[in-house]
Amino acid sequence: MKTTKSMARRLTASAAIIGIGFGVTATTTAASSVPGADVQTAVISPLVSQSVANYEGKWAVQGGTLVESFQENGEVVSTGSTSLRTGLPADQIISFGYVAGFGSAATGQNYAQLSGQAGEDVTAVRVISASGTVTETTLADGIWGAVWLAGSNPGEYSAATLEFDTPAGTRTVSTIDVDVIAADQR
Repeated sequence: MKTTKSMARRLTASAAIIGIGFGVTATTTAASSVPGADVQTAVISPLVSQSVANYEGKWAVQGGTLVESFQENGEVVSTGSTSLRTGLPADQIISFGYVAGFGSAATGQNYAQLSGQAGEDVTAVRVISASGTVTETTLADGIWGAVWLAGSNPGEYSAATLEFDTPAGTRTVSTIDVDVIAADQR
């Protein structure tokens, strides 16, 4: 990515990734006037993407890894990756962590995000946040992702409830029970 003169003049933004059990490797480096500073890049060809207001999440599969990027007003604010899991039963889902998010110093807006995998029989996944916000995820080829506007309650960035549909009906689980990142850490 080419660093433009205007990008080089911007001050480094301090962006907070908020999350308990956030299951990806994340960085929050913004363009800087420091020579050689890391400039994050957006996922170019997302498998799934979702946006709300001026915030967009993009997820893509690269080999056995799910890569993600999040942008506010077209500027990348965070990126990350996590290993995909194999052998997921057809009627099950997993999440990659609990709800995480981004608080924008520039706009004062808070955003939340969550992603995971779904078995081949899963036809829809909804995230129900701690505050009760229901977000229909974008689901494709066994990957799901969601972004939504978050309030100022820090409890929003914790465990969520996941509701998902299969031919057998709708099921509800907590991210506490299907968070593979926390399970790996135990």
